Amino acid sequence: MKCKFLLMLLSSAVALQAALIKDVRLDCGAKDCQMVFQFASDKNLPTFFQKYDNASKKLTVGFSESDFALGLGSFDIDQSSALVRSMRVFKEPYRGMNFLKIEMDVGNSISSDKNGIGLDKSSFLLKFGTKNGKSWTLSKLFANKKAAAAKALREEEKRLAAERKAAEKQALLDRKAAEKQAALERKALREEEKRMAAERKAAEKAVRNNIAQAAASTGGASALLPGLKEMTVLIGSGMEQFRLVANTRLNISSVSDPNGSSLMTIKIGGPERSPVFKVSAGSLVKSVFWDPNGLNIQLSVGARPVILVQDGALILQTSENAIRRDGFVFWSARPNGIYVRDWMKSPDPVPEFSEFVKTYEKESKKVVSSIQTFHLRPVLRELIVVADETEFYAAPSEKAQVMQRVVFGDRLVNMDLNGLYRKVQVGNKIGYVNRRAVSFTDELSAVQMERLKKVDQERGEMLTQGMKPVGSALDELYEDRVTYSSFGRRDPFVEIKGLVEEGINIDQVELVGIIWEAEEPVAILVETKNPFLIQEFGVSRRYSMGLPDKFGGQK
Repeated sequence: MKCKFLLMLLSSAVALQAALIKDVRLDCGAKDCQMVFQFASDKNLPTFFQKYDNASKKLTVGFSESDFALGLGSFDIDQSSALVRSMRVFKEPYRGMNFLKIEMDVGNSISSDKNGIGLDKSSFLLKFGTKNGKSWTLSKLFANKKAAAAKALREEEKRLAAERKAAEKQALLDRKAAEKQAALERKALREEEKRMAAERKAAEKAVRNNIAQAAASTGGASALLPGLKEMTVLIGSGMEQFRLVANTRLNISSVSDPNGSSLMTIKIGGPERSPVFKVSAGSLVKSVFWDPNGLNIQLSVGARPVILVQDGALILQTSENAIRRDGFVFWSARPNGIYVRDWMKSPDPVPEFSEFVKTYEKESKKVVSSIQTFHLRPVLRELIVVADETEFYAAPSEKAQVMQRVVFGDRLVNMDLNGLYRKVQVGNKIGYVNRRAVSFTDELSAVQMERLKKVDQERGEMLTQGMKPVGSALDELYEDRVTYSSFGRRDPFVEIKGLVEEGINIDQVELVGIIWEAEEPVAILVETKNPFLIQEFGVSRRYSMGLPDKFGGQK
């Protein structure tokens, strides 16, 4: 009767808010053990049910619309207990209500869901009818486990701190060992530098001894490096040459090409080291010195000379463009001194016409005018590239190999005329260009001359002022040419080719003849008597001209 009343009380107690289970404990006395669910209040207690699963040995109790103060989750109690070993607290809907379920793993002393229940004020009792158990309180177990976990965490942190301290101590030891090793290496490096300095000093002493021996053998101090007989620089007529003679006979196979640093090496016997001998003449060779690899020749940046060995002497030769006067510069370094000779001539003065007329007798009947005066002199012909860009061929044919391309303003040395092509020299190369793409300096129009000045200024060269052509003096490319002063007028013997900017007004000329050549046909045009300049902007026209016959008609 009491149990029925309790069930009716629990069934009829529908709380407006969830009931709260503060704690769970197991009380075992002399007669039996009971599980106590302590609610926060004895008001509005929830509905209760219990269920046992024999297969999994689990006893589940449920309370409607309830919360658990210790929170949801799993709680380990005592795995060797014959009663409750562990608990899992969770929520799940059941029969239209939200139930708080407590699923318990139980021992052999609990084998059904017919356990007795009771109510003691705010505590709900679940009686197991056995005294084979050990009392416990879940909150205390939870607190103990939490304290144990915190203790384990502190122990782990302590262990990690000890490991960090040990690692820092080891890192300090490693750093000190590395610093000690670095100090030993620096000391070894200083010893090595000291040894190398001693070797250099010994090498310099040996060089001085060699120089002293050479001075003793020649009766004076040597002006050259040991192992050398002579170094000579010759400049003039478009050519610069450097000549070197060593005590050991040179062979072309022992001479290396200039490397990326413009350094040549001659692999011959000589001193291990020597001072750097600076060549104070010319623009081809900067210095000469010995090292363990042999005799080294330091070229100027960008120098690409022709290299040959003649009679055991090394000869480097290139075209020169630094000196624009006739004559030669000779510089020679020998063991007994350095010799310099300068046979450069001063530029020829341009005679004034008034001074020229004074040399004639007053009574002379010979008529002299400014356009009749001329003089004959040898000149080295220089060509200027007047095309925007043209090919430099290896043979006089457009099908020949293109050695390089030349552009407007480049200087070429004229050598010969071969049909439609001119044989020219570019640097130390000889080839052919189309003769329509080049002109001589004195044949340039005013427009071409102005454009050439701008190009030279952009290149950092003033080649249009006092120009002298470059080339090889060994080729003897001189020819006789009549030159005269045109006093600003256009040379009538120069073709009207390449005058793109000046052009020809097609409305003011008349076609009077055609000279047909297989390679270069020429049209003869004559200006009309009464020219009229037509200025058209944005208009392009095609013209067709006919040749007049002897009766005045058109062919």
